[in-house]
Amino acid sequence: MNKFVTIGDEKVGITEIENAKSIPELLQTRVQYAILDQLNDMVTRSGMGNPDEVKKLVLRDIAFSRGGYSSSFTFQMANQAVNITEVDFTSEKSISELLISRVQYAILDQLNHLISQSENPESSLKKIKENLILDITKIIDNYTPSEKNDYLD
Repeated sequence: MNKFVTIGDEKVGITEIENAKSIPELLQTRVQYAILDQLNDMVTRSGMGNPDEVKKLVLRDIAFSRGGYSSSFTFQMANQAVNITEVDFTSEKSISELLISRVQYAILDQLNHLISQSENPESSLKKIKENLILDITKIIDNYTPSEKNDYLD
């Protein structure tokens, strides 16, 4: 499901999850949608067409936290619960900052959940991080800009 967010005179489509069947699926899909929304915005707004350059920028943005305001809530699903952190859309100064923060929160929530599910978090942390980075890289590598970017209209 798409909703639109406007900051100043900028507008962007934000994809939200509708039908996740499990907590891991919810978290993984949330990361995927956040990254794809950021990629769509980067390509549309700045005309970036070089996939390698876009990939570098997205991975760089993920690595550097920008702070900002957020809110957390507990999402219940079946007999499980997970903490979800959402960016405060009203406090962001630009669409690009909003999208970067959204990706960071989605990744951190997924990372925290995976660590919490591990029997030995300290020994599995490196493997969890490597798998998460691999998943993120696959999302970026498989990204294909749409021919028509009507989410900005």
